Amino acid sequence: MLPMTESGSRTPTSAASPRKPLLQPDRLRKMAIFVLVAAAPPLIAVGLIFGFPAAEAAVFGVLIAFLNMIMGGTRLALAAAVGVILFTPVSLACGTTPLAGAAIMAMVCLAVGTSAGWGLQRGLTMVPLAIAYLLISPPSIDGHAPDPSSTAYLLSVTAVMGISTLLPLAALSFLMRDRVAPRPTGNSSADSIEYAVIISALTAIATGAVLALRPGPNSFWLVLTLLAIVQVGPQATLRKTVSRSGGTLLGAAVAVVLVILILIPSSTAILVFGLIALLLTLTFAGGSSYWLYTACLTPTIIMLSGASAAESVAEARVIYTLIGAGLALVAFSIAVIVRRFGAHQPASSPMPST
Repeated sequence: MLPMTESGSRTPTSAASPRKPLLQPDRLRKMAIFVLVAAAPPLIAVGLIFGFPAAEAAVFGVLIAFLNMIMGGTRLALAAAVGVILFTPVSLACGTTPLAGAAIMAMVCLAVGTSAGWGLQRGLTMVPLAIAYLLISPPSIDGHAPDPSSTAYLLSVTAVMGISTLLPLAALSFLMRDRVAPRPTGNSSADSIEYAVIISALTAIATGAVLALRPGPNSFWLVLTLLAIVQVGPQATLRKTVSRSGGTLLGAAVAVVLVILILIPSSTAILVFGLIALLLTLTFAGGSSYWLYTACLTPTIIMLSGASAAESVAEARVIYTLIGAGLALVAFSIAVIVRRFGAHQPASSPMPST
């Protein structure tokens, strides 16, 4: 559950504390240094060693390291990095079978949903997103087509994820060594279980469907939309669900415009704009304006994970965003009905003492 301010009486003379601006210059400068030092080098290294498409997959590793470091601290970021590295070869192998792919997504999302009990789900949702990308659109290595049956291919992609998570994590651990680790606000067991069941069921169905019907570089966007929009507990109101959907669609629309404007020069310009979007994503990460965070995260992934085929990426992912938003709204409606039905049930009587 999102942190709530304590209610209480307010004296007439008490002045409200000034609201912090959405874009804080000091934080923006700090995140710019982090991007230059901890994000750009591993992406460039992966691109030079394994090829540009592999660097697109490395974007997810960088996001896992950054977002979990910002929202949960070093231990959470290390756990997320190790988890995605271990699941990389399994995900690539399971992507050849829709049922297996759906099963692994359900398992990973169940773990992420359970983490909501400690308030860790926001950063950890990047792990199933990376796994969805590997399942649905495995990257090519050195210009060779993906081959999940090849041991060399599995090891190469695992190395890509290792470089893209552990190198940023090492750099961030040094840069943020004096920072006090954040203490996320946890959720109740009932809310966490409900959230885990919803995202596990939705992402498993979505992953199995796209693997069976239309696997490709854009289909994983459906999973991203579901993970970004579905919320935990009573704060999952219709207004906030629509707001998150709107943030995702706004980000996709911005990416469409940028892709149209800079398509002719080269994909290098798209990469630069993608890094700028990454900078804004990290600046808003962990803040209260979640819709703004998703509005920046969307063009980050659209441009950094699709720069090699930018002309078709943005439009296709807008379509998947709409589908995902619709599914999330259906899930929200079901959760509200179940919650209200449970609220109207009479409380169970205590067991008689013997």
